[in-house]
Amino acid sequence: MARANVKTYVDVMERLRLRRSLRLRRSSQGASQTRRHRSTKHPAQPQPTIGITEAGKTLLRGTGFVLLASMIIPAFGALAALLGVIATALVIGFMVRPRVEITGTPLDRVVVGQRVRLAYTLRNIARLPAYGLSVRFGALPDAIEQVSAGPAVASLAPGETANVTVTISPKRRGRYAISRPTCQSSFPFNLFSFGLSHTTHETLTVLPAFYRLPLSLGRQRRHVCAGGTGLAGRAELSSEYAGNRPFLRGDSPRTIDVRAWARLSVPATKEFHNDTDSYAALFLDTRVPLGLRSLRSKEIKTLEAAVSLCASLAFTIDRDCLTDLLLAGPDLHAFTSWPATTRLDRIHDILAGVEACGGYDLTSMLPVLAEKFNDVSEVMFVLSGLDEAYLPALELATRAGCHSTVFVVAATDTAPVEERTRHWGVNVVTLSADEILAGPLEHL
Repeated sequence: MARANVKTYVDVMERLRLRRSLRLRRSSQGASQTRRHRSTKHPAQPQPTIGITEAGKTLLRGTGFVLLASMIIPAFGALAALLGVIATALVIGFMVRPRVEITGTPLDRVVVGQRVRLAYTLRNIARLPAYGLSVRFGALPDAIEQVSAGPAVASLAPGETANVTVTISPKRRGRYAISRPTCQSSFPFNLFSFGLSHTTHETLTVLPAFYRLPLSLGRQRRHVCAGGTGLAGRAELSSEYAGNRPFLRGDSPRTIDVRAWARLSVPATKEFHNDTDSYAALFLDTRVPLGLRSLRSKEIKTLEAAVSLCASLAFTIDRDCLTDLLLAGPDLHAFTSWPATTRLDRIHDILAGVEACGGYDLTSMLPVLAEKFNDVSEVMFVLSGLDEAYLPALELATRAGCHSTVFVVAATDTAPVEERTRHWGVNVVTLSADEILAGPLEHL
């Protein structure tokens, strides 16, 4: 009997302990959810904006002229009429300002100098119809120009949608934060524009101008047996299986290993030793003379031409070999683990943000470059001016058996550069900055 009482007492105490632990756990979860709710920031709401049209500016000038004239000639009736029109336009326009939802393709990557048409869909989410609608960007960077706002939408009923296009033209390469476009209404008298501005921004990457060059690597390249270092190549036809790695953007779905996927619980793709591929390395000189360092990077003609030429080289050789290395100024970028289909886009993204450098030393990088040159068949140097600091790297590439080509971008005259580069012992191509920026080159 005593043992039964003791057992009952133990069961009761165990139940009480479990209830207490559950109660404490629920209270802690509620407190954490409350803190998370308090720490979560509400999304920024669109702010109402008001602008003035060209007709409104003309009316304001006329009103000011009538105000001055009324001090000499009694014209208070005309002045009162003009002020009444302005007040009516402001009050009615603000009361029926549009509430329009704008959806469209997000900004991503464009090429400098090309006009881009952006398509947007307008949907009226208000209870009243909207009139005189137009779409335009607010404060754009100086390097981005809005060419046209597209045709205006005369009216938009509640719940109705309409498609509009906006054309922009980037004038300089780089990365820019651009706010979402604003839908404005000039109703009722086309004097003022009312809309809702958004505080969220999108990143627009403006790529340097590039085109296909008259350059063939069919007889110049050599095949390199990388010995397992180039596992993300193009061919993937070798019978030598190297292993598995996580599935990356740009990989072909045909290379997915179902068994590895089931074992690792993540998509995995097969890797092969791509000994049939050729690999290339690009060197971009971003040094600028002392007299040009006060200018912004996008205003230095030789640097812009060098960046455009480097982007064109990467675009041209992409069909013949894989770019495995990019040295842009002092920054070294390796693409050994990148899929073949994404390397060119990554190179262009890097070149879009290249800035001028006052000076840097490549001595510390020479051991790394000497090791990389053993797995590379083509090495191309793009120098913005005659810079002999790259001669040690050029000698290492030649000693490793790489086919090297040097492209020198001269400011104006190319004859002095050709005289000073005759003793380099490699193929040196001298180009002027103007002919590179003018458009596709007919010959190299």
